[in-house]
Amino acid sequence: MAKSDESKRGARAGRLEGEEAQAQRKRMDEAAASGSGPSDPMLMPHLELLGLRSVLTESVADQGEEDLYAEILESICGATDDSQPVEQYDGTLGVTREFVNTHQRAVAQVQWNDNLGGLYTNPGSVSGHRWGTGTMISRDLFLTCGHLFDQTGGGWERPRQNGTSNIISPQQIATNMHLNFDYQVDQNGNLRQEQSFAITELVEYRLGGVDMAICRIAGNPGAIYGWTQVSQTDAALDDMLCIIGHPAGVPKRVEAGPATDFSGVQVRYNDIDTLGGNSGSGILQATTGSLVGVHTNGGCTAEGGFNYGMRISSIRNVSPTIQNLRTTDKPLIDDIVTRPSFDQAKLGFSDKAVIDDIRTSVVQDLRTSLSRDKAPVQDVRKTALQDSPVHKRVTDVKSAGFDLRRDIDPGRAMNLPPASRPFVLSTPHHAPVGPGVEGSASSQYESGLASLAEEIEAQQQVLEILVDQYEAVLAEYQQLLG
Repeated sequence: MAKSDESKRGARAGRLEGEEAQAQRKRMDEAAASGSGPSDPMLMPHLELLGLRSVLTESVADQGEEDLYAEILESICGATDDSQPVEQYDGTLGVTREFVNTHQRAVAQVQWNDNLGGLYTNPGSVSGHRWGTGTMISRDLFLTCGHLFDQTGGGWERPRQNGTSNIISPQQIATNMHLNFDYQVDQNGNLRQEQSFAITELVEYRLGGVDMAICRIAGNPGAIYGWTQVSQTDAALDDMLCIIGHPAGVPKRVEAGPATDFSGVQVRYNDIDTLGGNSGSGILQATTGSLVGVHTNGGCTAEGGFNYGMRISSIRNVSPTIQNLRTTDKPLIDDIVTRPSFDQAKLGFSDKAVIDDIRTSVVQDLRTSLSRDKAPVQDVRKTALQDSPVHKRVTDVKSAGFDLRRDIDPGRAMNLPPASRPFVLSTPHHAPVGPGVEGSASSQYESGLASLAEEIEAQQQVLEILVDQYEAVLAEYQQLLG
């Protein structure tokens, strides 16, 4: 879709009349004077300031919301916007369709609550407005950019403390917002039913001057929609990056392109189209699926420039919350770190039946338990480990010779919309027993048993997460039935 030019904008602004039009033009000039380059964070486009609100109704009625979206493109890289709706993505932007399907569910839109007029004498101009994007990083923690909760910017007026002229605090701004999941169109272009969860706390905000924020979300939406691993390290130059978000507040879209530069706290990219509303979107590394940054700023034009975000090392350095994320807070990512139970090159045993049993037993036991009418949660806790081959054959290490990989998607195991993949225990290829193995077999077995015991303990923690997810879905189901 083509980027709008100055003549079109002038014609639209010309539709505004009277004193209100003059006031809007003045604010529009002030906003333009403040710049939209790389030094300024991206905020939602203010349709009144752009002279678009007066044509909103006829634009949507005549040509649809997509036409309006085309009219407010501001920081795309090149002449056209290459982003695509997540469920209609064709796989041509640099990441696979599977990658997008896996990671898009944990992405949510930030929106102002629509009841500000009932809470504040001066509610400002933001009530009900769709505002930005972010990503779940645990069951109840949401990573986004800090400037979504700033008290000024973009020509928007935030609510004032009752009885004063003071703008409400960033903490109050956050708790007057909520998240929207599934605000997107399906493969046929039909808008899905979005699900909303309240922001209950602004946990971290612009720590160390970095444009980042972490919010706590009511209802543990990560247990339903999954969450994304926060990378330990930055992306590398030329790594393929992916940004999934809500440009200009529209239903969820995806864009991708390479990392082109790093400077200070910034990771830069000149081939990823973004708009206000993308602010706070996680920057995903295509090779790992991990978050390597948070998108914050625009600067791309048809002639050049770049967009950028905060690189993950800068966020991790200032964020105690991210530094202290537990390993069990990362089960729904694409690739969980493999924990070897044995040195396969040394032991090299292969027992396909045992491996297949281990791949499927926990899921099968979980499905059986969840299908029961009584005490399903207790059954899950008891059955999945105690009746599994991991437990039964712990003394039969001759049949082991495998690595255990933790990877869950309880969504598929419970016939829910997929979040990533089902809970499986997988294994790489196996090598034959090498020379010199026999002489140290005793110590190798002991080491293997110790590793397996650690793995069982870790899987108990993972099962606890599955139970939490089951309880959350069960509560929703019961609420649906009344």
